[in-house]
Amino acid sequence: MSENAIVPPPRLHHNVLPPPGIHPTAAREYRPPLSIIKFLELSLAITCTTLHYYSFDDGDLVTGFLATGTFCGFIVILFTIMAGTGTPVHDKIQFGSVNSAVCVYVCFPGYLMKAHLHRRLSIFYSLLGCACFLTSGVFIIEAWEHAFRTRTRDLAITKGSIAVINGVIFLMDTIFTFRDRK
Repeated sequence: MSENAIVPPPRLHHNVLPPPGIHPTAAREYRPPLSIIKFLELSLAITCTTLHYYSFDDGDLVTGFLATGTFCGFIVILFTIMAGTGTPVHDKIQFGSVNSAVCVYVCFPGYLMKAHLHRRLSIFYSLLGCACFLTSGVFIIEAWEHAFRTRTRDLAITKGSIAVINGVIFLMDTIFTFRDRK
């Protein structure tokens, strides 16, 4: 190629200018972020796990296994959704000590980097969470409703109620995700 050759400018594959009639600094429609709902689901799942530790004797083995699997499993699922993929966690964790910066670094980069979870997968996890938390909550309340009034019974009924509330929040998350037109 000779030194005096003219190279054409590169092609732009996207429209740089906004569509006609829309000002570039115009206010956009406000949509509440789904990260608040995910954080609420995670905090209620951690609360259920803590209450489950103090009121583990559910009487029925299936109820105990279902509740433990639901609470612990969805803590892992929600942490994974919130962390996003490809997060270099190993660079920030110091061996022997864990500080609050690690928690923030692990939990929220998926939203800060705008990592996208496919809509169908999000709806699937939300429906699964709704079904599991509602089932666990109903089974726990059913197992403890006729027991003598003790501290353990009160914690178990509270745990079942919070699980049912979390199931309803998962259902709302499913509806919001389904209606979101991004």
